[in-house]
Amino acid sequence: MQRVKLFKGLETEVEALEQQVNAWVESEGAKIIQVTGNIATQSYNPAAKSGSSLQSNVAAASDVLIVVLYEKG
Repeated sequence: MQRVKLFKGLETEVEALEQQVNAWVESEGAKIIQVTGNIATQSYNPAAKSGSSLQSNVAAASDVLIVVLYEKG
């Protein structure tokens, strides 16, 4: 039976997210069928002044979502 596992992290912590996914795969003995991912667009600080540069408007790192389709080993 195919199953889905979701992983969520931040774009500033991609290496840690990669390690988390790899550790999970090894511990579960999962047979990976497909991996897809998405990075959300950056959020903007609503309190930022009009005309501010893009850098000063960025409120936080974007979310990263990884979807793993697998079969349990």
